[in-house]
Amino acid sequence: MKRFDSLLLRAFLYVLPLFILLAVFAYLYSTGAVDRNAPYAKFLNSLGGLAIALEMALSLCLSFRLLISAPFRDHVIARITLIRERDEREAHLTGKAARTTFVTSLALLILLFCLSCFQVSLYRVPPEKAVDGKTGMITLGLGLHFLNDGKLERPEETIQKKDIFSYQGLPVSSTSVILLLIAWQIISYNYSMRRLMK
Repeated sequence: MKRFDSLLLRAFLYVLPLFILLAVFAYLYSTGAVDRNAPYAKFLNSLGGLAIALEMALSLCLSFRLLISAPFRDHVIARITLIRERDEREAHLTGKAARTTFVTSLALLILLFCLSCFQVSLYRVPPEKAVDGKTGMITLGLGLHFLNDGKLERPEETIQKKDIFSYQGLPVSSTSVILLLIAWQIISYNYSMRRLMK
């Protein structure tokens, strides 16, 4: 199993740059930025599809192995951070770096959760709809949806209003957030480990 794990990790890391390049090409091909009639275009687009399928399969296998195999997790940590635990001091530093990464990741997740739920809107209403002579309004809300299509339908508002500022949650996709969290984990751990090693 050790040889399979090592082969799996190497394959994932070596296919990843090719996957990124071909995914960019496939995106350009689908948007029409690349001449679709060029002889290489269809071949590279097909190769991009194959690379995406291969990387998805490798990612699923890698994720499954990381979940169930403690020795494999240790091996992956050593490969990602380029730090090996040669003695008790380094093992202790690894634990401290992991704890720091956990706490900072938790703080980032709480921040992202709050930013995705809170809703703020500043607007002006016509003078005839003013409350106590004030036309400036602020609304605060909390949108908590567990499914993508879980947004509540709102009846059409009859009040004509002029928006000054409106924030309805994170403007980025869930894919971007997950990618940010993966990068944050790796960068935070490496930074903590380097700082502790000094």
